[in-house]
Amino acid sequence: MCVPAFPSFRYILAGGERGAVASGNLARIDGVVPGNCPGQSRKPTRRTPSQRATMPVWQLKVGAEENFVYILADGPSREAMVVDSGWETDPILSVIRREKLDLRFVVATHHHSDHTSTVSQLARTLGAKVVAFRNSPVKSDLPVSDGDELRLGDARAKVLHTPGHTQDSICIYDGQRLFTGDTLFIGNCGRTDLDDGSPRMMFRSLRSILKLPPETIIYPGHDYGDAPFRRLSDEARLNPTLSARSYAQFLRVP
Repeated sequence: MCVPAFPSFRYILAGGERGAVASGNLARIDGVVPGNCPGQSRKPTRRTPSQRATMPVWQLKVGAEENFVYILADGPSREAMVVDSGWETDPILSVIRREKLDLRFVVATHHHSDHTSTVSQLARTLGAKVVAFRNSPVKSDLPVSDGDELRLGDARAKVLHTPGHTQDSICIYDGQRLFTGDTLFIGNCGRTDLDDGSPRMMFRSLRSILKLPPETIIYPGHDYGDAPFRRLSDEARLNPTLSARSYAQFLRVP
């Protein structure tokens, strides 16, 4: 069925769970482009705008905690990236094999087990590399820092360090879409009272997200809201953690 507010989106079934695939333009990613990050891949072949295919993203819901897993793919090369493989690999593998994708990266947005329990397994199975923030307890092949860029083909997605839920929390921004892990949900934000959480850092991270273009689409790490994704302009209006004008007001949000 179609989503009226987002004409370029359609719902699909993937791995037995509800999923969404975006057929609009999606930045392509591959390798790591410093910043000061190791592991940059081969130089890609440049394509003109007319040669660039639309970039799909699959949104899969897995596990008992309603985690969202994302698969981003470059159409021409079929190279792909998974964000937060979470509890299960079967739904992810089903999409990757059906679509004949070449998985290059498995990104952990932070170290909590519901987002990372299968990242190493998935990476080993398909010969991909695990990506996590440089100070993360997640064992990674490519430790990244704020501002580093990941590439698939000739397009890039930026790593944004967004501490608050945890110290190692990151978001992935492709210029049009933001994959937020547990930093930002639809209607709320991630909790800050666990291990290395910080409400003050969370407030600062949310304020930095508000600087992105209002048409940016937010893809959260859990299906906790009344929609699976939403434009930042709408979320800024509807989400009290984003509309809070001061830290004191933010602390009063339930």
